[in-house]
Amino acid sequence: MAKEERFAFLDVVRGLAVIWMIQVHITNVLLNPALRVGWFFDALNISNGFVAPTFIFCAGAGLWIALSRKGERYRLFGKDLLIYLRRLGYILVWAYILHAPFFSLDRLLIASPDELLPWLQIDVLHVIVFSSLAAMGVYLVVGNLRLATWIYGIIAFVIMAFTWTIGMFPLDSPFPLLPWSCYLFAGAFVTGIFMQSNDKGRVARWMFWIGLCGPFILFTSKNIGPAMPWDAVWWSTSIGMHLFRICATLMLLGMLYFIENSLRTHKVGVLLQKIGNESLFMYLGHLLFVYGYMKVMVEAMYGVSELGYGSVALIWIVVTSVFVALMLVWHRLKQQRPDVAMRILVIQLSWMALSFIVMPADFSLIRLLGIGQ
Repeated sequence: MAKEERFAFLDVVRGLAVIWMIQVHITNVLLNPALRVGWFFDALNISNGFVAPTFIFCAGAGLWIALSRKGERYRLFGKDLLIYLRRLGYILVWAYILHAPFFSLDRLLIASPDELLPWLQIDVLHVIVFSSLAAMGVYLVVGNLRLATWIYGIIAFVIMAFTWTIGMFPLDSPFPLLPWSCYLFAGAFVTGIFMQSNDKGRVARWMFWIGLCGPFILFTSKNIGPAMPWDAVWWSTSIGMHLFRICATLMLLGMLYFIENSLRTHKVGVLLQKIGNESLFMYLGHLLFVYGYMKVMVEAMYGVSELGYGSVALIWIVVTSVFVALMLVWHRLKQQRPDVAMRILVIQLSWMALSFIVMPADFSLIRLLGIGQ
């Protein structure tokens, strides 16, 4: 596939997922527990449940597109494959850094097994990396992208349909590889069907109507259909629940396809594309802030750390705006000075490794800055 055939709406969906993900995490940290009841919170909570599946789904879409462009070069096991694996390795390093119970070697050496347990948990980035490696392995073995596309669909179906019989793996993780990897394989499958079609408009219409009507069919079957053995775990892992989440992504993709030309030229569309392209930057940056220092900073400014919906929405807008501005600087640097951007990444990883080694066990940046005292 030629580079100019890249579709803007795929990047826009990923950009929207990242923006809504920031809302999810800020809400989880700051919203007053007394407000986490009622129809509004229930509706918000359901919408929040679509974010991670959509983000992982888009990673599968990106993988398929990468295979369509560089698949033959990947099969040579040369530089192109090493670059791809290096990128996955970078993401995996960050996945474990974000789950590190302590960012200090001194503290780590005296930690108990229970304190180290979070390091073994699987999160969204782990799912993307390990599932991408599996999907890449499938392609390298079969050597045919059309065949690999259908295998991805079969794998997604098997995970969705049968994880409830063997249980989620690994347990006690926020996003277990089983069943969450099904979304990446589903993303690769759907993208493959769309990209290989001679009538993409027809496929997009099918995606929209399946996404719109699917939930009604699924919930009608769940509520008035025959009892199924997975009913007790329907909302944890069942084929109905996974398809319900995928339906939202399909509907959004199908809808945005028909405004593809506007997305390419409109300022908002172009911005959302950039956010989608730099989704890893947005993801890592906001997580480090939201789960690192935001709550303490909010408490220092307002005297409380549990807020109402209006205040949470305002902080969401401010935090998103700040990270979008930083992302634009980073995006421009990568385009204009890729060599400098690469040096920054090397310095970043080197600094983190050195900090981990020399940081004392009782170090606290919050205390050092005098925040919250």
